[in-house]
Amino acid sequence: MKLKLPRKDDVAIDMAPMIDMVFLLLIFFMVASVVVTDKVKIALPEAQSAKVPEDTKNRMMLSVDANNQIYVNTNPVTIKELKKIVSDELDINPGLRILIRADKDVEYKTNKDIIIACAEVGASDLIYATFEE
Repeated sequence: MKLKLPRKDDVAIDMAPMIDMVFLLLIFFMVASVVVTDKVKIALPEAQSAKVPEDTKNRMMLSVDANNQIYVNTNPVTIKELKKIVSDELDINPGLRILIRADKDVEYKTNKDIIIACAEVGASDLIYATFEE
């Protein structure tokens, strides 16, 4: 037995849910792209034995540009100010870890001064950022 189904010529796909999904994806990618943090422009040195730290979260970021200017995040500071900032952070977080991004043209004296300043206030977990050759 054959059944006759009514013929519908006006079949349409509801576009509203699809448009909603496109807008949700658009908003997600717009918000996700803004999350990128600002950094001081640094030409990192290359090293054969460079290792990426397993956990880079909760590290205070220090940057040193080619002119030997020290930055905490993106704020320029002196060695004396650096000691105060690190000391204050150590009071809040005794397990403070520091990531140092130094330009490849930075003088050794500046790196030494940073290490000494951090050590004098009690910070001992310091790492330098490099690229792997």
